[in-house]
Amino acid sequence: MKNTNTMKRAIQGSTGLMTILFALGASGMPVIAQEEEGRLDTSTLFIEEVVITAQRRDQSLSKVGISVTALGTDSIRRQSIDDLGKVAALVPGLDIFRGNGSNNPTITLRGIGTTNPWANNNQSVASYVDGAYLPFSSYLTFPLFDLERIEVLKGPQIALYGRNATAGAVNFISARPSDEMEGYADVSYGEYNALNVKAAVSGPVTDNLQLRVAAIITQGGGYVDRPGTGVLTGFTRRPGVIPGIPAADPEDNYGDKDVFALRASATLQLTPEVEAFLTFHYGQDKSELIGSTNINGDRLGIFTPLNEAAFVDYDNISPKTDTEQYGGVLRIDWSSGDYTFSSITGFENLDRKYAIGDFVPTRIAEASFVEYIKSISQEFTVAFDGGEQLQWLAGASYTRDDIDYSRDLVSYDLLLGGLGTSFVEIDKSFAVFGQGELALSDQWLLTLGLRYTNEDKSYDGGSVELDPFGTSVVRFVFPNTAGAGLLGTPTYDETDLSGKAALNWQPTDDVLVYASLSKGFKSGGFDGSGVTEPAAFTPFQSESVWTYELGTKATLFSGHVFVTASAFYNDYTDKQVIALVDLGGGLTEAIIQNAASSKVYGLDFEAKWNPVQSLSFSLSGTLLESEVTNWNSPDLIRLRLLSILVMSFLARRGFL
Repeated sequence: MKNTNTMKRAIQGSTGLMTILFALGASGMPVIAQEEEGRLDTSTLFIEEVVITAQRRDQSLSKVGISVTALGTDSIRRQSIDDLGKVAALVPGLDIFRGNGSNNPTITLRGIGTTNPWANNNQSVASYVDGAYLPFSSYLTFPLFDLERIEVLKGPQIALYGRNATAGAVNFISARPSDEMEGYADVSYGEYNALNVKAAVSGPVTDNLQLRVAAIITQGGGYVDRPGTGVLTGFTRRPGVIPGIPAADPEDNYGDKDVFALRASATLQLTPEVEAFLTFHYGQDKSELIGSTNINGDRLGIFTPLNEAAFVDYDNISPKTDTEQYGGVLRIDWSSGDYTFSSITGFENLDRKYAIGDFVPTRIAEASFVEYIKSISQEFTVAFDGGEQLQWLAGASYTRDDIDYSRDLVSYDLLLGGLGTSFVEIDKSFAVFGQGELALSDQWLLTLGLRYTNEDKSYDGGSVELDPFGTSVVRFVFPNTAGAGLLGTPTYDETDLSGKAALNWQPTDDVLVYASLSKGFKSGGFDGSGVTEPAAFTPFQSESVWTYELGTKATLFSGHVFVTASAFYNDYTDKQVIALVDLGGGLTEAIIQNAASSKVYGLDFEAKWNPVQSLSFSLSGTLLESEVTNWNSPDLIRLRLLSILVMSFLARRGFL
């Protein structure tokens, strides 16, 4: 069925902090960017240049012909950025949505993203930590701390950060060990006993070895009231067979955080030409999880929420997480003349158990999860630096991801039983890629990029009825789950060739104009939710997007103003969405499938103004418009409004 639905334009405004601070004394900290050896000499400018690595080498933000928002060390610490949500508040066009009790955040950039919250879902916005790819949103619950920089690259990333990057990529760059002894400690305490401690110490061990250790502790902050089970304590629809609802006492200020994370890193100069960087991180999360406040009651009609009560959790269980996550990255760079050979080895492990309530004191749909996820990645690259005339990089990468997942959905008071889902999934990806830049003249620069990808995935699992008391009616609702259950072993294998062509024009040293055409690719896979119909074993295929972009960056008024703006048009095909499949006989099943095509276009901009050395203002925003051009599903289109205009204002002291 083909349907065209032009979405209405909406404007949603959000105003950030607007503060004017005056200099109290001299300071050596830069306005925006990080401090590092070899950065550009911008002492004559009021707005300092930001050095980024969006193209795998140090470049000035104002000279790179792609749309990038970069947050440096000072901005990260000043804004207390310690999770993804706070990053989104400062980056136009970036949105973070929390799924599964905030355990699986999903990222949307310029209106492109995914609504799939399951553990085996690959994001449309690729995430990298110190150059190593993180394939799943489950990994993104880690706290952000002691970072040198966060880079948000907008639009399809093809050669350099191109795995599953139809919307863009986010790079988290850890602070490197320093050549001199240094350290810091930040402690904050707020309402509801919210405690946040961040600290780091860094320095040399020998002339060739530097070490750095950083940690974060977050505790408290719970603000939700829990009335407890009250008169529903002991309730059961099958007395003497199904145990009654256990008593849950009233609680105030539920939702406390209990997070600890540590990172250790080392830089070793093996020879004048060879440098190694090693980082290892470890974290624990035993926080209390909070959900939405119920305002409708339960499906049994025996529970009525309090009138106009806000920030109330009526669950009979106390949802919590018990998470352990650790990983590391080893990067080795060998420079020989104009060439640099690099190896990046990464691994990540997640061991997580958590529960999510159903927002009512009765047992309608209470889910508990056990997830073991591990990923390994290896990338080799060779880069050539021919000065301003020619630059190129070529490489190959391999990743393997193992997922062991189980979920028990308990419905003792509605379906008198439950549904268990478990699967083991193995994903393998291989890619070769390359990108080159050729100066056509002093003003014109041509960029070409290409990536070949092979994705191979296997799934082994399914769903089965849980009937511990011999009372379950789940088999009548989902007949395929009765007995031995519904099990399958589907496979997925697909290859893709993506590319990019871009042209930069720099009429003056202070103005850059760029245009690009890119094709992005996101692999297919398997539905990671409860499987109740054989159709759910059919893997969904890849989605792709063609993006056309025209942008400019300019430093104006003798260095007092920096402006970047871009207009973009995305032609999105085979979009992976949760939609109904017609099973025949009047039956349907909601699964992930390639059910939509759409167009997303808009404008984003950022402007920074330093009227004097000690004062700066910034203004940023994104305008999006979307049009669904094809919808291949029997259900009605009920799409979330995507058109957003976000504007934020910030005035700050230049050397804060």
